[in-house]
Parts: sequence; C-alpha cells; structure tokens
Amino acid sequence: MKFGFALRRLALTGPGKAPAEVTFTRGLNVIAGPSDSGKSFIAQCLDYALGGGAAPKEIPEAEGYSTIVLEIEAYSDGRVYSLERSLRGGEVLCKTDGHSDRVLAAKHQGGKEDTVSQFLLDLSGLGTKKVRTNEQGKTRPLSFRDIAPLVIIDEETVIKEDSPILSGQFTHRTVESGVFRLLLTGTDDSSIVAKEDPKVAKGRQAGKVELLEGLLKATRERLAEIGDVSTLAEERDRLARIEASIQTSVTERNAAQANVAPLQAKLSTAWTALKAVESKFAVLSELQTRFDLLEQQYESDLRRLVAIAEAGIRLDQLKEERCPMCGALAEHQHRDHRGAQPAPADVSQACKAEAAKTSKLLQDLQTTRAANASEVELHKTARAARQAEFDAISAELKALMQQHVDVASKKIDDLRARAETCRKVIEHLERVRELEELLDEAAKPKKKQRKTDVAGAAVSTAQADPFSREFEALLKSWHFPNLNRVSFSENDQDVVISGRARKSHGKGVRAITRAAFNLALLRLCIEDERPFPNFVLIDSPLLVYEQPDADEVSFPPDIKKHFWESVGASFTGAQVIIIENTKQVPDDGTLSKAHVIRFTGNDQGRRGFIPKVRSDK
Repeated sequence: MKFGFALRRLALTGPGKAPAEVTFTRGLNVIAGPSDSGKSFIAQCLDYALGGGAAPKEIPEAEGYSTIVLEIEAYSDGRVYSLERSLRGGEVLCKTDGHSDRVLAAKHQGGKEDTVSQFLLDLSGLGTKKVRTNEQGKTRPLSFRDIAPLVIIDEETVIKEDSPILSGQFTHRTVESGVFRLLLTGTDDSSIVAKEDPKVAKGRQAGKVELLEGLLKATRERLAEIGDVSTLAEERDRLARIEASIQTSVTERNAAQANVAPLQAKLSTAWTALKAVESKFAVLSELQTRFDLLEQQYESDLRRLVAIAEAGIRLDQLKEERCPMCGALAEHQHRDHRGAQPAPADVSQACKAEAAKTSKLLQDLQTTRAANASEVELHKTARAARQAEFDAISAELKALMQQHVDVASKKIDDLRARAETCRKVIEHLERVRELEELLDEAAKPKKKQRKTDVAGAAVSTAQADPFSREFEALLKSWHFPNLNRVSFSENDQDVVISGRARKSHGKGVRAITRAAFNLALLRLCIEDERPFPNFVLIDSPLLVYEQPDADEVSFPPDIKKHFWESVGASFTGAQVIIIENTKQVPDDGTLSKAHVIRFTGNDQGRRGFIPKVRSDK
C-alpha cells in the first residue's frame, strides 16, 4: 500500500521496571482478556502516543512506569519509527535508523512540520489537506486528531447513538463531516473561498429536484414497460414463492436425471464398444490396402524377372562376333580390354530362381489377404450392429429426456426468468421509493438558519454510496439478520440499515454496526487506494451484545462467529486490532491466522498488559 502505517510494538518503560509490551502484525490482531487486565489501557496508550491530548487513566499497575514507546512501520517504504512520550505529557521523540532523532510537538500547528500530527498525516498521504470549519467557507489544515476518532474507537464511543463521524458538538459538525467526505472522495475543502450565493443555492436545489423528477419518471416508465406490477411487499412475497418453486423443480429434475442415469451408462458402454470396433475395422482396412500395394509390387517384380530371363536366353543364342574395336576373336582379346561378365544363360537361370521365390511370396500374400478381407467383412458387420445398438439406445434416452428431464429443465428456466423479472420490478420499486424520499427532501425549502448552512456541508447520500455498499457487504458477510439495504442519511450523517436508523437500535447492535462503519471505511480506502492511516482499533465491539436490549432478542448469536471469520479474511493487507472480553473471542480455530494476545487475569498464562510485581520473601 502507498499510504498509512502499521503498529508494531507498544511498550511501557520505567526505571527499574520490567517492560510491559505487546506486539502487533498486519492483518487481524486480537487482544482478549477479562476486565481489569489492561486491555482498554492499551488503547489509551496508543492514542496518547499518536498525539492524543488526554493521558491514559491512572491505574495502580502502571505505577513506576514513565514512558510510552510505540513502534510503527510505514507502508510506503517499510521504514520503522519509534515514538516516545512521557506519561506526564510533553512532546514526542521520534527515532529511526539512519536519521537523527526528532522532537515532534504533541499539539498540531498548521504549517509547522515538526509535529506528531503532521508526521502521521504525511505517512497517511493527508499532509497537505484542508477542511472547512464554518458555513462562510473558512478552512484550516487537517489534523491527525481529526482522523483519530475514525481509527481508534474506545469502549465508550463504540455504543454511542451519535453518528460515528460526529462528536455531538455542533461547532465541530462541519469539520467532522468534511473529514469524512475527504476520506470518501479524496477531495478536501481547499477550493472553498466564500459562502455560496443564495440564488445559486436555489438554482442548484431546483436542478436537483428536476434531476430527481427525471430519474423518478424514467424509473416509473421502466416499471410500466414490464407490465402488471404490485406493491413492493407483494413483489417480494411473489419472488419468495417463485424461488421456492424453483427449488421444488430442481429436485424433480434431479430425480428424473437419476432415472435416466442407467440408460446413460448403457449408452456410454455402447459408444465405447462401437469405437473399439471402428478402430479395429480401420486398422484392418488400412492393412488390406497395404496388402494390395504389396501384391502389385510382387506382380511387377515377376514381370521384370521374366523379361530379364527371356532376354538372357536370346542373348545366349547369339554367335560370337569379332571385337568392333580391334577385329580380334574373343579368345585373342586382352583381358584388360574385356570385363568379367556372367553368361546370359546364367542370368536367365538366376532370374527364374528369383521369380520362383517371388511367386511363393505372392501365393502367401494372397492367402493372408484373403483372410484379412474376411476379417474386414466380419468387423464391418459388427460395426453396423454396434451402430444400430448405439442408435437405439440414443433414441430411447432422447425420448426419456424429452418426457421428463427436458420438461423439468424448461420449467426451471421459465421460473428463473420470472424470478429475474420479479427482481427487476423490486429493484425499480425500491428505486422509486428512494427517489421519492430524496425528492421530498430536496423539495423542502431551505431555512435561513445557521444549522441548515452547516448541514449543507454534510456528506451527501450520493457521496457515501460506495461506502454504504461496503458497509452492506460487511453486514452480509456477518450474516446480519433481516438485512435489506444500507443507505446513508444526509441529515443524521449515519447509515440507515434496512430502512431503520442505526442509532434507533439497542447498544449491542449499535456496537456491532459501529465496528462495521469503521471497518467499511478502512476497506473502501484500501480498495480505492485513498489516503488513510490504514489501521483501525476497536475496543469491545461484541461485549455489550452478550446481553442485548429488549428489541434485540431476534438477533442470532452466531453473528459473532461470522464477524471473526469475515474480519480475519478481509484485512490481511492492512491492520485491524480488536480488543474484546475473553468470552467473546473464540478458541475453536476460527482465529488460527490472526495474531491473538490473551490475558488470563491470573497467574496461569499472561496475567495482563503490565507484569505483576512479585514481592521478595
């Protein structure tokens, strides 16, 4: 990844004290333990080392410790930095191999480089960004403290009813919404120069209304093209019935396929036998062709030998003649003048002997050829029989398939087509309802109040749409019950889950969905390669779910199991740290690939974050 950093080690040090430390890796890190084992204290130390204003709460176990040391690793180049800060406050000492130590101011100051905030923003790719502070268009440099609430979520914040991006303070709302929009879009508020002209705002509102009306009209026209359409609830019920019919038809088709399976096996056997006969027939036919060629060769050889033998006889009958060169008789010719040549009669005799052998070979060939021809005819007959058997089985199988399997398959195809049409209708109906809501909201007259101006800087539903889809995907992977659709409320600056505001749920569901909010933001920034610290720490997202509120009784307990499986598999490249009570952390192998730190709260195993002081006796 190009942006962000990973936490590697957190340690508490002090004179004469054994270091208290925990290490982290990329991917999922889990810190599990009972109450009072130092889990939340770890989150406080991490936030403080990263420039937080409030020092960790004083606990008896931390007495004597004076310094927090936090090692982080930059994703861009793998360089490791060590941040040291006194528990009593003051600045931050930054160390790294190959470079001089730097003193970083704990408090962010715009335009000043030597601050821990600017250092962390540079690592996160956010070093030059600005955010709007009020409706007049005033801006200021971004601070890492603006980002911290979205990456470090303590056990109290995780159950709050307020939007995860808002602190609840009205004066901070514009900045907080601007920070979230910056992370979603990658665009900061540096281009804002002045308050918008009311006429322009009115025209934009009219344009928005016109656009929404056009989209609403187009969607209704598409619904009209489909034909008879019922209400959204009725269409969903119809889809459920069609899907049930599909399952029934699939079962019927599978049963029909099972009935034709023996016939298919028989057809396969017949096909194998047919191919074996055809192969043997082809080999014998090719052999017969070669025999024909060999017979022709033998007959040619015989004709040539007979001609040579006849010529030898004729030549032997010729009388001896004088040499045409010197006129001498043969007995007076010099030996070096004449070469040794066999007598024509001998040549004739040799040709007759060779012809006799060739004739014998020809007779043998003709015998073999006749036997092979007979075998060719037998295989030809066998091939015809096998072909007839194969054709008969094929015809029987085809008839059976047409009567049962094909009928069931066609029924399934028809049902699936109807289901797809029903899904399109549901999609259009949901779109109509959403557009109508947006149109009602857009058509409302804007009040000339400061609150409305501030809300105008809020993250819009359209801007948050990619984030909403990531949020919905996470809830689906956790098997969140009765999940329909997730959208983003521009008014609340929070998600709406299946038509219900997140804050309207009990604290158990609020905690789980708060975790989904921050993890969805992390995943969106990773996938889109947007500037972000690319780590998230969440304290106790599941603990309060152990005893849900009265309106949460319908939520299944196995949502926790799917939570761990999903988070462990989804963030291998970045870093997620979950702090949770021991009872909420599975020990059945679900977290085999996660980095798990378990505190026991007793002397069996690791007691807690800070080692227990043993008194000498």
